[in-house]
Amino acid sequence: MTAMANMGSLVVALPPSDIWLTDDQAAEFLGYGGVYFKSSIICLKGFPKPRYITETTKGRRWNLKKLSDWLESRPEDLKKAVGRPRKI
Repeated sequence: MTAMANMGSLVVALPPSDIWLTDDQAAEFLGYGGVYFKSSIICLKGFPKPRYITETTKGRRWNLKKLSDWLESRPEDLKKAVGRPRKI
């Protein structure tokens, strides 16, 4: 898996291990809401640790490769059901 960025006439391809996501980007990539991601998902045992570029949570970055690996091996109770929710 390679991410590509189009910068004018120059195309740059990076491996996932070189791509760092913000909290919102990581939540969207994993398919969770931002608040649920920040309050529950990042606290799970085995979830990858972030890298901080500043001392605040705004400076927290998540490695795409580590998130992808966690996504493949996440616990069964966190896997989302496919399809429409049941009508109650």
